[in-house]
Amino acid sequence: MKNDFVKTLGFKLILLLVTIILTFFTTIYMFNTQIDKLKLQIDSIFFANLVPVLKLQKVENSYKDLIICIKENKSCKRKPFIDKIHKNWQYYNKSYKTIEEKMVVVRIDKAMNEALKVNASIQNYKLMLQKIDFLIAYEIDGAYKERKIFLNDYLSMKNYLLYSLIVLVFIALAIISFIIVSIIKKDKDLNYLNKKYKNDSITDAMTKLYNRKHFDTLFDHLPKISKENHWKSAFIMCDIDHFKQYNDTYGHDMGDTTLKEVSKVLKEYFNKEYEYVFRLGGEEFGVLLFDTDLSILEQCLDDINKNIVRLQIEHKNSSCLPFVSISMGAVMYTSKNDYSSNQLYKLADQKLYKSKNSGRNKYTL
Repeated sequence: MKNDFVKTLGFKLILLLVTIILTFFTTIYMFNTQIDKLKLQIDSIFFANLVPVLKLQKVENSYKDLIICIKENKSCKRKPFIDKIHKNWQYYNKSYKTIEEKMVVVRIDKAMNEALKVNASIQNYKLMLQKIDFLIAYEIDGAYKERKIFLNDYLSMKNYLLYSLIVLVFIALAIISFIIVSIIKKDKDLNYLNKKYKNDSITDAMTKLYNRKHFDTLFDHLPKISKENHWKSAFIMCDIDHFKQYNDTYGHDMGDTTLKEVSKVLKEYFNKEYEYVFRLGGEEFGVLLFDTDLSILEQCLDDINKNIVRLQIEHKNSSCLPFVSISMGAVMYTSKNDYSSNQLYKLADQKLYKSKNSGRNKYTL
């Protein structure tokens, strides 16, 4: 069972850890998403504009070489030049283009097909040179526009990441501040309980559990502590079954040993902050649990019954089991109750009595 401090601290530390992890992965996700967009834009600039320009320049150079060849040699073989022009033009024509670029290229493509005929005139070739020059300038201008758009998007992305990180940092700082303030407050409550109720003078000498005096002091404050902290708290009263018969059968030394064994089980089980185990007297024990709930309390009661029997301490004169067992009565107190500590004690005693009368080795809640 977890007390208020441990539960609150654990929950808020987990919340802090989750916040840090989410902040980290959110930042990575945003950064990667924006970088991917930048990559696509860079690809668009270089592979959709730069490479086609290089192909157009090759087409232009081939036309120039063809014109020179025709002027210098009337028997110039045009086919190698035309094949080269056709190859580079097809590469350029099939490359990525916007709708506007396609409209421009479609018109020039018709002229290109005419110019690529074997018997085309030098005038056609020169006309194509002009159109190719126009396309090169057009592509460069497009690349410039793409770069301008890229720079605007890049600046927007930088601002977006910056503002997002600032917001995330402020959220994380707010959560951390809230956790620290809460921890300090709960730590003060814990220190108050520790300093007020834990010292040698309130310990039972034989069992090393808290003694009856300490129980009376703390139990009297149970309603107040529970209400101030809005806790559900519980009181468990335990009694070793047929302990008088055990002492008569095995002797008081063995009885003391059994008391210590039972005390050890209780102390090891209820070992967290805000969990207190007492020896109320003789074979009777008490447990106070601050900040619990019904399901947890029932689980504790069931576990304790089983853990005591699991010790396998022989008790041949017990009417319920051949081993030492305990009976328990438990009550839960909520901040809405108006019971006094005396009334709670009587209720727990009644429940313990009911467990004994119904066969022992049981609990009644």
